[in-house]
Amino acid sequence: MSHKTEIMTAVGTLACAVGIGFVMQSGEVAELRYGSAQASPEKLKVQSALPLDVIEFPDTPFSKDEPALDISEIILTSADVETLRKLPTLDEPVLVYASAVSPLYEPAAPESRPKHLCPVKLSAEPFAAAMVKLSLTAPCMQNERVTVRHDGLEFTETTSASGGLDMTVPALAEDAKFDVIFVNEYKAHAQASVPSVSLYDRVAVQWEGNNTVQLHVREFGAHYGEPGHVWAGAMRDISVVTDGSGGFLTRHGDSAAANARMAEVYTYPAKVAQTIDALEVSIETEVTAANCGREVEATALKLMGGTALPARTVSLSVPGCGAVGNFLVLNNPLEDLTVASN
Repeated sequence: MSHKTEIMTAVGTLACAVGIGFVMQSGEVAELRYGSAQASPEKLKVQSALPLDVIEFPDTPFSKDEPALDISEIILTSADVETLRKLPTLDEPVLVYASAVSPLYEPAAPESRPKHLCPVKLSAEPFAAAMVKLSLTAPCMQNERVTVRHDGLEFTETTSASGGLDMTVPALAEDAKFDVIFVNEYKAHAQASVPSVSLYDRVAVQWEGNNTVQLHVREFGAHYGEPGHVWAGAMRDISVVTDGSGGFLTRHGDSAAANARMAEVYTYPAKVAQTIDALEVSIETEVTAANCGREVEATALKLMGGTALPARTVSLSVPGCGAVGNFLVLNNPLEDLTVASN
């Protein structure tokens, strides 16, 4: 086969690659063809999708008795490249590996993912009564549902129109770690050291959906509706713990979000619990048209002396719709799990 025939065969093969436009980078060229004579020029490597001995080019005759052309070591000039661009395309795909300086090189589009395009930052700052202030900034995540997780505590929130979110969350560990998880499963993480966590005990209940679960605490023998009755309707301010006389309740979660996870946490000075019968704790749910005749599930959590006790699942069988307006009361949810009807 003549030298001219070999070149035309290689050109015909490469025309297919130009036609399909599939180009990838193999590395930088040491020197261009017209560079230093001592440098070894990078080769344009061609890999056919089919064995070379079965590829035929109608416009380039050759004998099948001749050995197949090895096109893995071909150097193209600028004129060769221009010739390739003018040739008709072939049907069989061919991969062409070109250096960044080659006229054939087309850089691949950069990977686009929200976490690279939009900066997300979560910060955690210790606060009074072993609480932690969380601040989330995510300008590309406006009005987005997120899940907040911390040491067994989990609730649903929604970012603002600017992608921000500020909240105060009770710490359940001295080394308090927090995660905010977006719908696309991207996770923002922050942690804070809260050495004062051992000075406070906590009781929490969390649930999912539209169930009206409530945490009620009656301090020092108080009855419902009295000043010592702490619940969502009388949550108290955080300042109540400064003199060690009682505790306060915080509510977490966006109840307007669909199937939101909600949580209520009661915080009180650890020395209060040392008083016999100081606190009466109950988990309650009102019988409504939405939950009557159904099973309501919740999770009870407790922190004592800076140590979290194992979580307990609470299941309440709500009576039929004839009992709408009544309440189910679960006394001492972390102890005897006795259910009473009120």
